[in-house]
Parts: sequence; structure tokens; C-alpha cells
Amino acid sequence: MKKTWKAMLPIVLTIGIAAGCGGAGDGQAGVAQTDKSGKTAAENVELTWWVDAREDVQQTYQEIKAEFENKNPNVKINMVKTSDDKINERISIAVNTNQMPDVQQGSVFWPLTYAQKDLLAPVDDLIDKADFDDSALKSVQVNGKTYIYPNSTAAIGLLVNKDMFKEKGAVDLLPKNMGPWTTEQFKKAAKAVTDPAKQTYGFMLFAGNTAGDQMHHALLWGFGAKSWSDDGKKSLLNSPEGVEGLQFEISLIDEGLVLPGAAGLTPDMNLFAQGKVGMMVGSIGNVPAVTKAFDGGAGKKFEIDLIPYPSKDGKKSNTVLFGYGTWIWNTKNAKKMEWSKKFVQFVNSKNNMAKMAKAESVVTTRKSLASDYPDGSLQKKTTQLFQYAGNIGLGVPGYSETRNAFYPELQAAYTKKKTAQQALDDYVKKANEIIANASK
Repeated sequence: MKKTWKAMLPIVLTIGIAAGCGGAGDGQAGVAQTDKSGKTAAENVELTWWVDAREDVQQTYQEIKAEFENKNPNVKINMVKTSDDKINERISIAVNTNQMPDVQQGSVFWPLTYAQKDLLAPVDDLIDKADFDDSALKSVQVNGKTYIYPNSTAAIGLLVNKDMFKEKGAVDLLPKNMGPWTTEQFKKAAKAVTDPAKQTYGFMLFAGNTAGDQMHHALLWGFGAKSWSDDGKKSLLNSPEGVEGLQFEISLIDEGLVLPGAAGLTPDMNLFAQGKVGMMVGSIGNVPAVTKAFDGGAGKKFEIDLIPYPSKDGKKSNTVLFGYGTWIWNTKNAKKMEWSKKFVQFVNSKNNMAKMAKAESVVTTRKSLASDYPDGSLQKKTTQLFQYAGNIGLGVPGYSETRNAFYPELQAAYTKKKTAQQALDDYVKKANEIIANASK
């Protein structure tokens, strides 16, 4: 019996409704809806945003999320707080299982190596570059493209227990007005506050793990060394200049100016807070941890200062720029990546970056905001270090793995199991093998 079109109509409608209720199979976030006026509403989108665990910015992150969702009712932001502990492993697992978040906020040390594999989306078109120092932008670029929107940039220097130097009448040995100083002046200052009987030392060397490895690069740069070739495809740290720099570090151990044994090799902000060392590698981002240690009774509160790294000739300093920023993972989901770009731009608006800048651990990357920092403040001193920034190698293929290869060689040199030359030769060989494998 032949069916009429009227008889078939319910079947057609049923099929249409069923199709409309189905999931978006390809990962797209729903379908376009119509509002009460009959106009097409924006498509619903759900984004995952991993954020770092710094306590002093969590409230700001929550406010940014709420405001963006309020302005864009079709967008839901799932904010996930992620600890720095083993973050590289978590990112690697997420990449290998195709479970990356859409947007991530965190240390610029984590992601840039993935830009080499087209796993990050460039953000050049989102940044008002005139309001940023070139050094801050270059530190988050790979092959001329910017992959992280930097919203807090710190520069490592030496954190100083100013009270320890005051007690020894040795404040004048420290550099003034963030000016450069020589490695011999640095050694003289370290000697002034070293008192083994009281278990206090001038400096703390880190070589227990990857933490603080930027210190060694910066110190070796002070002797004229380079860590990487200009194209980032070769390690160069075993040059005569690099060897001389490492020999200087070893001399600090030989002369008893650093914490002895395992304590002197493992990063421990509590030891600094306890007044055990006069100087240590650090940045303004470490200050909240020291303050927390004070509050927890780790030691008597003292004045913390920030000074530049020394160099052999005392004509300049060296630093590593790092900090925090926002990036977009290339999930290949066009709709989500479109909204991720809008969200990243919103996160880093001047208004929201001004909110972040109120946190103790943040030094804003916007020049228009940084100009408000008072002279003599740790924030102002941090911005004065930017001019000395060197290439730590964030965009080097396999960069995180090269860090793992570095500190065992430092330990071998410190314990005299290898000469400085042998240690750096072995490191460079391993690093270049890692780069070659990661470049395939």
C-alpha cells in the first residue's frame, strides 16, 4: 500500500528529533540553539583550564573564570588546579593520551618544547606587543612565533638575607642599585657571612635535582659561556668559558663557602628562612614560600633583598627569565580553539593582569603596569634584571630531558669524581643525543 506524505511526516520528524539529540561525535561542543526571540544563540562550549597552584592568585583565577562565563553564557570553564610537582610528567601523559586541556596557565618552563611538534597554538595575534618588553616575548617564542601569553615574568638573581650582612658589617660588599659586580667580589661577600661554627654559609649550590639549574647556566654565562647554539640544536656548555665557570663553583665548595653535604645540594627554602645562608638563587616568586616559612616558625624574620648575579669582569650580569603565562593546546577542535583564543585574550586583558599584579608572586609583564612599581621594591628590581636575560633553552627539542642529564654531572664534578671538563663533556654529549632524538 502506498503511503502518503502526510503519513510519513511523523517518521521524518522523529528521525530529525533523534538526530538533534545525539552527541557531537567529533568533539564539537553541541549545536547552535535559538533564544526566545528566535535569534540564533552562540554554540555551547566547554573548556578545560589547568591553572598553577600558587595560592596568592587562586582567587583572581576564580574571578576571571566567573566574569568570562557571565559575559559568555554559552561557555563553561572547568578550572583544574594543578600542582607543579611532576607537572612535566602529567603534561607528557596528557599529550600521549590526547587528553590535553584546552587552555593552561603555568610556568613557561613547561610547554615550549611541544611547540616544536605543533602541539601549541601561536598567540601572536592576541598580544598587544607594544606593551611588553621584547625580552619577555622572546623568552616564550619558538622559531619567531609566540606560543605563551606571558602574564608574570620573573628574573632570577640572588636572594639575600640582608640582616645577616648587617650583623657582620658587610652590607657594603653587596652591589648597590642593582649594579653589576665581579665573581671575586661575590666570593668576598660570601666569606664575610660564612661561620661554620654557627653553621652559616655564604651561598647554597643546587644540584640535587633539576630545581635551580638555571643558576648554573647564569653563573657560567658570567664567564662567557653559551648554553646552546643559536638554532637550539646543539649544547655548547663545555667550552673553555663554561669549564672555568664550573671550576669557580667548585672553588666555593673547596673554600667552605657553601652548605656542606646533601643539604647544600638540595633546594630548601627553609634553610634560607632559618638564616643558614646569606645568598641563594631565587626570584620574587620564591618570597611567598620564605614568608610562609617565617609564619610557620622556621626562623626569625629578616629583610630579603634581590641582587644581580656576578660576572668575571663585573661589566654586566646574567639572568634567566621565567614566570607564568597562558597557552592554548592544539586539540584540533576548531570551535574549542576559537573560544580558547577568546578566553586567553580575556585572561590577559590589562584589567585582569592588573588584578594578578596585586599578588606577591607576580611581576607584571605589561610595561604600562610595571611603571607603577616603586623604586627599591623587589618588583622594580626584578624588572631591572630583564636587560641581562640569556637563552636558557626553553624551545630546545627535549629541553626537559636535558635538565635531567645536567645535575648528575654537576654532582660528579662537585664530588671530584670527574673534572669540570669531563663533567661538561659528558653532559654535552648526552644533551646533544637528547636533542637529536627529540628532533626526529
